[in-house]
Amino acid sequence: MTPLPLADKRTLTSNWSGSVDFSAADVEHPGTESAVIHHIARATAHGHSLRPIGAGHSFSPLCETDGTLLTLDNHRGLVKVDRATGDATFRAGTRLMEIGPALARHGRGMINMGDVDAQSIAGAISTGTHGMGHQMQGLAATVTGLRIALASGDVVWADKDTNPRLFEAARLSLGVIGIILEVRMATAPAFRLESRDENLPVDDAVAGFLQSSTEADHQEIFWFPGSTRATLHTMHRREAGARRSRPNRVSSFVSRELLANGVWEIMCRAGTRSPRVAPALADVASRFFPGAAVTDDSHTVFTAPRRVRFHEAEYAIAAEAFPEAFGKVRARIHREFRDVLFPLEIRRAAADDVWMSTCYDRDTIYIAAHTYHRRDGYAFQQAVQEELMEFDPRPHWGKMHWLDADYFARVYPRFDDFRTVRAEVDPKGIFLNDHTRTVLDV
Repeated sequence: MTPLPLADKRTLTSNWSGSVDFSAADVEHPGTESAVIHHIARATAHGHSLRPIGAGHSFSPLCETDGTLLTLDNHRGLVKVDRATGDATFRAGTRLMEIGPALARHGRGMINMGDVDAQSIAGAISTGTHGMGHQMQGLAATVTGLRIALASGDVVWADKDTNPRLFEAARLSLGVIGIILEVRMATAPAFRLESRDENLPVDDAVAGFLQSSTEADHQEIFWFPGSTRATLHTMHRREAGARRSRPNRVSSFVSRELLANGVWEIMCRAGTRSPRVAPALADVASRFFPGAAVTDDSHTVFTAPRRVRFHEAEYAIAAEAFPEAFGKVRARIHREFRDVLFPLEIRRAAADDVWMSTCYDRDTIYIAAHTYHRRDGYAFQQAVQEELMEFDPRPHWGKMHWLDADYFARVYPRFDDFRTVRAEVDPKGIFLNDHTRTVLDV
């Protein structure tokens, strides 16, 4: 997935998927803390909104503003690795694709990752990027300290001991607490991942997932709507010295680029233009979806190239509710959405204590609904949300949803604590936009 290039208001017109059009009056690219503080002071003086943006990969309007859009693409790189603790500090604009190689040079690796590495580290933690693994928490839970520029113009450090309430709010902040300048995060000794895929009947994959996902370090299900089969993608962690095993370059190119992106783009266009053929195309795709077995450095296996653009909504539910919840979603798809080509993606993550985390205080399974970006409307995602409502779903903050502050106050035990800290550090609301005002009822 290609990161957004540095851009101005004439060229930065939408997010990656095209679901949000940007209308910023200015786009700024500060490369120093003093420059960030200058832009905060200017926004405060003129009463303008100031919204940070990372890779522009959020599907929700988190970054949209008619004020100033601030990218930290010029504020990137590794600051230091603490040899005693293993914690690593990165400047906020550093992309995840840069973090893996940087840590590898110090014999370290990220504890967990999602399957996309275009995001900035500040954007990833601020929206709740989570990865997968029944014992693995999301990226925000690995954060051990933050350097933040506040609306007051002060630059402060926050961790469990220093400014602890600010830390709890800021490590998953939706960009409304302040401008994150540096992120200190826990890391793991470098390791490799062994990745294997298998197709099996969807009923078997779903029925066994609560058990099979506890036996693997990382595991997920891909199910193409209407298909009777699912792909079970499983990864096991191996020591750093484990033997590498990858397809040769030609085979890898054919699988990861030609088929998974080039041919897939053609199939998605065909299915969008002629919905009647979509079920047949989805059935073909489901047969050939499994990739080759791979063992390699973790940061090269966690992720995959995603060049075919899509819209996405993703909902976190209590793990034990998964079989019933999936059954309801599957029945709704069978009735109304047999023409959806993209697979449903199902992942598991461990409970954490991050105030605004979708995994707060509960073992979680995620159900993600994707549609090709040229498909009209978001009826499919809305239908998935409707079917999951009885299970108190928590939507991924960076993805599409149609829920408001009254709902979030019910499903997030620390929601009011978060809102209180936000009001204390940004009383004039310069870091808010229309979307976050609705989400937080400001």
